[in-house]
Amino acid sequence: MRHNYFLVLVLLLFTLVSCQKNTVEPKEEAKFVPGELAIGTRETATVAQTCQLLNSYNLSILSVSVPHYVSTLPLDSLKYVERILNTKPYINGDGWSAKVLPNNQNNTLFTNLRLMNMSLANQQDWLATMQQLRLQEQPQLYTSYLLKVPVGEEKKWLAELQQQSIVRWVELNYYVDIQLHR
Repeated sequence: MRHNYFLVLVLLLFTLVSCQKNTVEPKEEAKFVPGELAIGTRETATVAQTCQLLNSYNLSILSVSVPHYVSTLPLDSLKYVERILNTKPYINGDGWSAKVLPNNQNNTLFTNLRLMNMSLANQQDWLATMQQLRLQEQPQLYTSYLLKVPVGEEKKWLAELQQQSIVRWVELNYYVDIQLHR
């Protein structure tokens, strides 16, 4: 008799477990800004090389964050370098401006800045400015870029850019929810 109760209990449990719905809700795809990609380049890739690659695809560069540069101009040129950099509308805008710091150990000037709206004209002006101010780009883990791509082709460009040797990472420009805790 005990054996029968055990058997009935096992069958009842089996029936209950097998009747449960085993459905998986479809995962909602994270939302991203239509027509935008973010990329990070390898430490060996310069801004000029990356711009050349992106120009070859006819992609617009919305911003470049934050390449590091050293100038070999004398330390007393600090205000001059800062003034020239801040005349550039692609540097001085949207609350950003260039700051130049002295490095007394090696007698150089250091700046890290954000480049915005890097059209072909702005790229050419930046290259000329780099020569004028004797700016040399310094290697870093990566420099990040925000790109404009055709709306609806974001994943196509993500896959294409991932294949490039100077690109470390590529991401859709995802929206992020921020919760403030008070």
